[in-house]
This record gives sequence, structure tokens and C-alpha cells, in this order.
Amino acid sequence: MNAKNNRVNHLFQIVHFLVGSCHTADGAYSLLCDLREDRELALKNVASSILRCQAKRLRAEKMTRCWWSKAKRLDGRADLAEIDAFAEVGAKNVAAAESELADINWCIEQLQPLRKFADLPDHEAHEKCQDEEWLLELINRAENHILMHGSIPADEFNTMRMHPRYKDEIAPRLAAMDKASRSEEGRAHMFVALSKKDQGPASALIESDQSTRKLLN
Repeated sequence: MNAKNNRVNHLFQIVHFLVGSCHTADGAYSLLCDLREDRELALKNVASSILRCQAKRLRAEKMTRCWWSKAKRLDGRADLAEIDAFAEVGAKNVAAAESELADINWCIEQLQPLRKFADLPDHEAHEKCQDEEWLLELINRAENHILMHGSIPADEFNTMRMHPRYKDEIAPRLAAMDKASRSEEGRAHMFVALSKKDQGPASALIESDQSTRKLLN
């Protein structure tokens, strides 16, 4: 299911699949900043779209008064009908974008207390979170590959080796996972352990208040 309903993402998708794909509050904040900028830009573009639509309406109305050409009069009426049709959809899009922006800002507000780099300017915080976010992402990919297939694809393994914390943190984790996966009991234990993992920063949003739990569950 991927219904848009005039939005880019519903709150459910933002929380569970976008923020839920992040491993740190700062990583989630960085992603949410991109989402916020996209919705803010869309709303800012509405002003120019309204002006263009007004200009198009003036030209269409003039065409409807073209006494020497019935074709131009019909074209004008067709343009006016088209403008009116898109105006209704446009109003829904604006309302949806405003609602989505409010949801994104709510998520950002909830995550702010959990961030490690909240005291830094955004461009520095976005950079600072990359190390840990990528470390946890690569470990997460390794868990999925080993649990599902018993091995890690060569290109993924090569990416893991490029991380500066590969030797001290990733490699030992890979060895432990590989050892555990070699027995049915170990694989079962891994499956249970991974099933119990929380959703990282998304957990803070899901559990933030009763009304949100009702909305998302």
C-alpha cells in the first residue's frame, strides 16, 4: 500500500519507515530536516503558482470574449474549466502539505531532547552523526544478511571494511554473529533478539503520548 492522499508521506510512514530506518536521534533529525525543507519549498512555490494561475485565468477570460473566433472562445472556456478543476485539487495539496509539515515539525520537536549534537549548527550536526549512524546501519545490514542468508554480499562487506570503526566494532560483531548463525539454536536466538530490538529513534515518537499511539497503532 502506498496511498499518498495529496501528501508525500503519511505520519505512519514518517515515523515507522523513515525515522524508523535511522539508528540515532541525530540521524533521524537530519532526515527530517530534508523532509521539512521539501515541504517548505512546496508551500513557498504555491505563491508563484497562484500568480501564474491568475494570469492564465485573465488570458482565458479574454479568449472567451473573442467574437471573431468560436474556437478561441471554446479554448478559453476549456482553460477556465481546467483552472477551476485544478484549483480544488491544489487547495487539497496545500492543506495536505501544511499538515505533513506540522507532522514533521512535531517529530523534530520530540527528538530534540534525545540528540547528541543539538548544540551544533545543523550543517555540523548532520556531519557529526554520520559516523555512528553508518556504524549502526552497517551492523543492521549484517544482521539481516547473516540471519536470512548466512553470509554478507561482497559489496556490502567492502563497505563495512571502509568504515573507520570496522576493526574495533564491526569485525568483532560480524564474528560473533557468524558463530551464532552456525547452529539452529544460535540462529533462533538471533531471530528472537533481533525481533525484540526497538525501532531506535522511532520508538520515542511512538511512545511519546497516548494520542500518538492511538494514531499509529
